[in-house]
Amino acid sequence: MSRLDTRPQIGKLASDLGLKRSAQPVSEIVGHVRRRVRAIAKKYDCRSLAALLNAASAEAGTVFREVHCDRDLDTIVEEFVPQGETIFANLRNELRNQDYAITLKRRHAAAWEPPFVSIIDCRGYKIYGAYFSKWHELAHLFTLTPQMRLVFRRTHSAAVHDPEEALMDVIAGELGFLPDLLKTDGREEISFEFIERIRSEFCPQASCQASLIGIVKALPAPCVLLEAGLRLKKSEESAVLQAGSQHYPRPVPALRAIHVTLNQAARDAGMQMHPCWRVPKKSAIYRAFKHGEYAEATENLDWWATSNGSQLASCAVLVKARPSGDGVTALLIPDR
Repeated sequence: MSRLDTRPQIGKLASDLGLKRSAQPVSEIVGHVRRRVRAIAKKYDCRSLAALLNAASAEAGTVFREVHCDRDLDTIVEEFVPQGETIFANLRNELRNQDYAITLKRRHAAAWEPPFVSIIDCRGYKIYGAYFSKWHELAHLFTLTPQMRLVFRRTHSAAVHDPEEALMDVIAGELGFLPDLLKTDGREEISFEFIERIRSEFCPQASCQASLIGIVKALPAPCVLLEAGLRLKKSEESAVLQAGSQHYPRPVPALRAIHVTLNQAARDAGMQMHPCWRVPKKSAIYRAFKHGEYAEATENLDWWATSNGSQLASCAVLVKARPSGDGVTALLIPDR
C-alpha cells in the first residue's frame, strides 16, 4: 500500500469512477485507465507509443497544442478568444515557471471538434518533460467523472502538492511506456544502449531520464535502476541541521543510492535495493564514480550492508554503471 492509497481524495475518485472498494484504490484506478488505453491501442492497431499517444488524445477528446515560444502562446489566445472561449484569455499568466501544461474545456466547440485543448509548455527546459506532460493531461481526462467533465480545468504544476496530481503522475508513468508496445524478443541484453534504442524507436519525444525510468519499469525481465551520489546519512543530516553554524568536525558525505527503481519482474524475483544505503567500495558503481568512466562487473547484492548489520539477500547481478551529472546511474540485472 502506498501513501496515496490512504488519501481520502483518491478513495473518493475510485468510488466516483464506479470501481470496487479496495484498500489499494491507486491500483484500481491505474488498472482502470490501463484497460481503457489497451482497448484504444487495439482499436487503432497502435504499433508505437507515439501512435498510441495520438489515438489516446483523440479518444479522450483533446488536442495537444505545444508552446515553444511566447508567440506560440499568443497565437493560441488569438485563435480561441474570438471564438468566445474567454477561458483562454488569461493563458499568458496560466503557464508560469512551475507549470508544465494546462487543459481547458471549450464551451463553443463544434460537434466535430474536440471539447478540450491541452496546452503543453515546451519552452526552455520544459521540452524534456513534454511527453510526460501529455500523458499527465490524458490521465486527468481518462479519470473524469460526469460532474467534473462539465467544468474541467486543470494545470499540471510542479509547485502543487496534491494527491490527485501525484496519482496522475503515477498513471502517466505507467501508460507513457506501456509494456505491450515495448515487447522485444528477449534475447538482447539489457543495457543503456538497448534502452536508448527503445526510446528512439518508440517514444523519441520522451526525455532520456523519464524514458530510462519508464522503460526499466516496463521491461519483462528483472532490472533495477539505481542513481547514486554523495549524501549524508539521515542521522548525520539531522545532526548538521541541529548544530547550525557551530564549528565542529562535519560528517563526510558518502556515495549512496539516492533513487531506486525496481521493476515488477525484479520484485517477483525477490530482488531488493534500498535508498540511502552506502555503495560498496568494491562495486562497479563506486569505480564509475571515482574514475568518471563506464564500469561493468558481476557482483552480488549481499555486498550491500549497513553499519547496524542489515544486509541484502544474496543475488548475483551484472552491474552496468555510468557517470551522470554529479553521480552515477546504474543498471543491475540478475546474472544467470
